[in-house]
Amino acid sequence: MPRWLAHLFVVLGWLVTPVLTWGASYAGLWLGALVATRFSRPLTMLVVAGLGAALLGFAALWTWVRFMRRLPHLLSHHMAPRPSQEYTAVAAAD
Repeated sequence: MPRWLAHLFVVLGWLVTPVLTWGASYAGLWLGALVATRFSRPLTMLVVAGLGAALLGFAALWTWVRFMRRLPHLLSHHMAPRPSQEYTAVAAAD
């Protein structure tokens, strides 16, 4: 695998988490708003829509974390080196 492609995969992997949770919270807000239209009080509508967004956003984040824990090789590419390993990582790169 070319080095530039490996770096691209690392960057895309870092971007997947916020995009995934944002998309899930948006879908949760949309579904919560559909359910909230059955209520008459605006505050109740906002609370129901917000709970839908929070529920789906956290569910997506929880699912992603469980997925990444099952693939430690993938997770190791997204982690910063520990302070004790920084100098060895820099020396290995030179």
